Amino acid sequence: MTLTHPRQAQTARRARTATRARRRGWAVLLESDLRVPLAASVVHLILVLTFVGIASTRADALSPVPAVGYYLQPMTGLAHTFLEPLRNWDGFWYTLIAERGYGVHPATAAFWPLYPLLLRWGYVFTGWTAPVIGLIISNVAFVGALIVLYRLIRIDYGDRVAGRAIWLLALFPTAFYFSAVYTESLFLLLTVSSVYCGRTERWGRAALLGALAAVTRNTGVLLLVPLLLLLVKQHGWNPRRWWPIGAQLALIGMAPLVFLWHLNQVWGDPLVTLHAQSEWARYQAMPWETMRVALEKLDLSWLSQLNAHPTWQTLTSSYFRWRFAESQAYDVFITLLFLPLCVYTLLKLRPAYSLYATIAFLLPMLSPSEVHPLMSIPRFVIVLFPFFIALALLLRNRVLYGAVLVLSVVQFAALLIQFSTWFWVA
Repeated sequence: MTLTHPRQAQTARRARTATRARRRGWAVLLESDLRVPLAASVVHLILVLTFVGIASTRADALSPVPAVGYYLQPMTGLAHTFLEPLRNWDGFWYTLIAERGYGVHPATAAFWPLYPLLLRWGYVFTGWTAPVIGLIISNVAFVGALIVLYRLIRIDYGDRVAGRAIWLLALFPTAFYFSAVYTESLFLLLTVSSVYCGRTERWGRAALLGALAAVTRNTGVLLLVPLLLLLVKQHGWNPRRWWPIGAQLALIGMAPLVFLWHLNQVWGDPLVTLHAQSEWARYQAMPWETMRVALEKLDLSWLSQLNAHPTWQTLTSSYFRWRFAESQAYDVFITLLFLPLCVYTLLKLRPAYSLYATIAFLLPMLSPSEVHPLMSIPRFVIVLFPFFIALALLLRNRVLYGAVLVLSVVQFAALLIQFSTWFWVA
């Protein structure tokens, strides 16, 4: 019989306990509510890095578009290949705000403050550049958003619908914006988390997260729609039962006032954020008028060029890609796809979800651009999570669902290469 020293026995017990803990940790990661979101986010990131790398090394690029004469410092090494293309377009403005503040140009007022503020804080605490901080925030927030969204959908629709919705969102043609220096990931995380907290009756958290969403993008105030409807569903119409919670939700409508106050301090005009939209030639119109103008501006001449020369050289040429970017084709395609989806969501989903998605989808059509009447619609839809629940409900057939995912990935690749090389996407 071998005698064991008490300290040796204690060490052995600790080792066994640590091993069991690690095993439990891996088991947690393999649970369904984490497995699907993590797998989808990994595949998403692999696709992003792959096609950004192809764009950086093989695709013809336009000259970077300067913001008010300000140029970003070029990255070096692998960052130049894989990270630099993900800060194009709006990423340019968010970096400018993070580094120089809102006083550098009135157009900066079009971009709401939470995301650039996080970039600035990240730079101060780590010393890393604002674009790198932005990329980290976006990708981490995207993982968190998928996890919360999966849990939210599972409550009402089960694991299968939740899984399909997650994959449809992660591989949607414009989903690469979730990995760029854009607000999409952060905004999706905050909106989904706010609704999830409301759905599970944690109203204080719902109000706080909703307020943060409202200072991430101006459309964040629309969270009052699903949250108030959920509140009434849970507590009825008796104000005595829900008014304290309603008072907390008022924070969502009040939070943007802080940003407007700051703009007044900088520019002497709290509404400069509205005036800034003129930089993108936006004006007011009814949705049907916006749609009419978009169809009039629709240019499909690039199809004849492709038909005449159906080659890889045609697809990758700068001239062809510029023609496609200016054609309005993808804006119109996505809009025509999601308009009937609005009807389907109104018929099939909870009113809290369907009304939120429909209102948020139609709102940009009230302020079209003279250049692109449906500007950014293909990007705006990716944060409207109820639409992806609806798509998951529609695509119950495995063959059809798989075909849609394949087509999405093909478009994902094409549009990401376009975006990475300074051609307009959304």
